[in-house]
Amino acid sequence: MEVLRLENIHYQYKNAPRLTLNDVNCSFFQGTCHAVMGPSGSGKSTLLSIIAGLDKPTSGKVSIYGVDIATYNLDAYRREQVAMIFQAFQLFPLLTAMENVSYSMELNKVPLGEAKERAIQLLESVGISGDKHKRYPSNLSGGEQQRVAIARALATGGKVILADEPTGNLDEENGNRILEILQKLAAEAGYCVIIVTHDLDIANKADKVFRMKDGRLMEDM
Repeated sequence: MEVLRLENIHYQYKNAPRLTLNDVNCSFFQGTCHAVMGPSGSGKSTLLSIIAGLDKPTSGKVSIYGVDIATYNLDAYRREQVAMIFQAFQLFPLLTAMENVSYSMELNKVPLGEAKERAIQLLESVGISGDKHKRYPSNLSGGEQQRVAIARALATGGKVILADEPTGNLDEENGNRILEILQKLAAEAGYCVIIVTHDLDIANKADKVFRMKDGRLMEDM
């Protein structure tokens, strides 16, 4: 099932001499792990930012389940439809692992007790258990912090995960574990996972691979 469609997307930064995204047309699907490859400056992160509604295209349209995201309240769109995972984890440093995960649910008016219970379930599902629920990010390893970030993404309830270099700050073992979690979410739980990466190993394991060059996106066949 098609989840996201990008149609004739162009994007140009103010005063930039050329387009960062140049006539991008593609679709992303439920139950699929997608990788977007390309050199630095090719437009990969800009593409992810536009899908997330953090930036608006200069022209063109992004649709989710057939609805133009421009018709959404974009804050609500990011709370309820899509979730982002970053290379630098972006956890709240003064919140525990459980509080980081429950926070987005509380924003969506989930009762506190229910949000905490669900947060524990999500943390357990990504291998964060026991006393680590109550630890602050600074007391967790990089791999553990990224797994908390994934649990936080799952807490939105949306079925789209956007991951910007999610293994970039991790060693090989932890990077492989994060990739396995993302693959499992796509294959077994029906998520649409989009990973922007330089990691060839991710590209080799993804279901679909796109490559960006000079602002243009092409799917590997």
